[in-house]
Amino acid sequence: MQTTLTAATFRKHACEVAALIALALLPAVPSAIAQRSQKTVPKASVLFAQNCSACHGSDGRGGERAPNIATRQDVVSMPDARLRAIISDGIPSAGMPAFGVLGEKPVDSLVAYLRVLQGMTSGAQTRLPGDPKAGEVLFLAGASCARCHSVKGRGGFMASDLSTFARGRSVAFVENAIAHPPARAGDKDHAVTVETDGGLRLTGLVRAQNNFTLTLQTEDGKFHNIPCDMIRRQTISPHPYMPDYQNLSKEQLDNLASYLLQEAASPATIRVIASTEGSR
Repeated sequence: MQTTLTAATFRKHACEVAALIALALLPAVPSAIAQRSQKTVPKASVLFAQNCSACHGSDGRGGERAPNIATRQDVVSMPDARLRAIISDGIPSAGMPAFGVLGEKPVDSLVAYLRVLQGMTSGAQTRLPGDPKAGEVLFLAGASCARCHSVKGRGGFMASDLSTFARGRSVAFVENAIAHPPARAGDKDHAVTVETDGGLRLTGLVRAQNNFTLTLQTEDGKFHNIPCDMIRRQTISPHPYMPDYQNLSKEQLDNLASYLLQEAASPATIRVIASTEGSR
């Protein structure tokens, strides 16, 4: 017999789930649970709406009491087995209760629904909408994506590694992430120029700051710990470090998405559709 908990009990603890979700950054793997029958999703969607959305938001992208678990790369990168263990076993030291009493199927359903919120696809093959080679050239162009992001060791250090970002995702999700990136976190996403009393001038992103030290990462990947009492001037750029890519043409967007999808997938799970086939 399957044991269930009351909605009130779930609601009390659901917002604590993020405490453990962000504990690990693990290599991404294809989502096995996300490929199961979508018949499990409606029940999970109701469960999520009743017990999780109050903290994580109805779309999983964060609320007042819990962070984003739908698009954050550290959460997306977790294998299904890890998410299942987190939900089932909990981590008492982090304030996360164990939900294993729900039973195996409900826990699997929650993991599957989270994958849906994350934009994961269930198909075995993904049609590339453009030319991945052209997308690679565009990605690595001097003033383009590789200024901040990297793919398989090529690119910048200022933003997340996108080697596995597109794995299991739909074309629409990847293209939307490029053209409409998630809301930025205030001044932390703006370049800062620091000038010191000794004549040092550095520009980069602030990675940490307290009353004594400011840690700045520059585009070469280096971290600079600068004593606050040595800073003569600190200027924040009015423009976000990541530019707005809404001005990309449809062809450019298709090519970029194709490059990321191809790099993230294994050769056996992706099929390149040449533009000459007219399959768009």
